[in-house]
Amino acid sequence: MECIRCGATAVVEGSLTETSGGGGIAFSISATSLLKRIFGGGNRKISARACVHCSHIELLADFTDKDKKRFQEFDGPQPDMLERIN
Repeated sequence: MECIRCGATAVVEGSLTETSGGGGIAFSISATSLLKRIFGGGNRKISARACVHCSHIELLADFTDKDKKRFQEFDGPQPDMLERIN
């Protein structure tokens, strides 16, 4: 998979989740442990932009420096947790 904005291949899978009972949305990284997901530890803030001309909507995840270092270690599809350990 490739980023449509910059062409990078270090793309992280995840899903959008509701936070605070309708107070917003967050990006949940799929490679996050169950306990972190339960307590919201793997959630990243989402911001959005929309084009006035073509109505294209772009969502941006607010990754930490630690996230960037961890996920940019591998180029291409991210390995699962067991592959990272070995």
